[in-house]
Amino acid sequence: MDNNHLKPREEVVEKIEYFIDQNQLRPHDKLPSERQFCEVLGTSRTTLRSAINRLIMEGVIYSKRGSGTFVAPRKLVRNLQDMESLSKSAMEANKVLSTNVLYADIIECNKELSKRMKLTLGSKIYCLQRLRLIDGIPAMMELAYIDYSICKGIEQYDFSQESLYRILEEVYFTKIDHGSESLSVTYLSEQEGELLDVEDGTPVFYITGNVFTEEEKTIEFYKSIVRADQIRFSSVLKH
Repeated sequence: MDNNHLKPREEVVEKIEYFIDQNQLRPHDKLPSERQFCEVLGTSRTTLRSAINRLIMEGVIYSKRGSGTFVAPRKLVRNLQDMESLSKSAMEANKVLSTNVLYADIIECNKELSKRMKLTLGSKIYCLQRLRLIDGIPAMMELAYIDYSICKGIEQYDFSQESLYRILEEVYFTKIDHGSESLSVTYLSEQEGELLDVEDGTPVFYITGNVFTEEEKTIEFYKSIVRADQIRFSSVLKH
């Protein structure tokens, strides 16, 4: 293959993909160390790291904190145009979803949340932070802010076992109708890397959004950090 027209990073991306294919590597098989890969591919560490970050974002490989880089398994696909829960998406993909609750408490609405949720300063908000694991692998950190006036007493539920949306709909009769979402790319801090079990500085998806009732009342404002090697986002275009 003639790679003369490719930038150094793109050339190394192709070489890594070719290496995986030629060596018939399977999901979770470990790739060579940076030093070995630089020798095998004939490239610098800077270019190699840039190529690895690109392949992590594409979900071809993933890094594991303190262990190295591995071939990624097939990812869970989320459709950006529906409100389907992560639990339902995982079930349909025959994957096991588990949840660790990192934080749960009633807090007061600050300026940012007041603007995002159209609530007065000092209003009560249920704050829930969860680590979501797919087949035992940390995949996403979610931070949810719920208007407490529509779900008083929700703190009694164990959201490591319960579905947040199911409780809102079936217990509090809050009908989730639609939402808005913004997706970008960011890089993990050391603390986030520890929780998601990847190296700090790894590129990840950063998502913020709101969930509304049919009457446009804000139910939830959320922030999520998503490992790109575990979850892929899709969107259906209609004419």
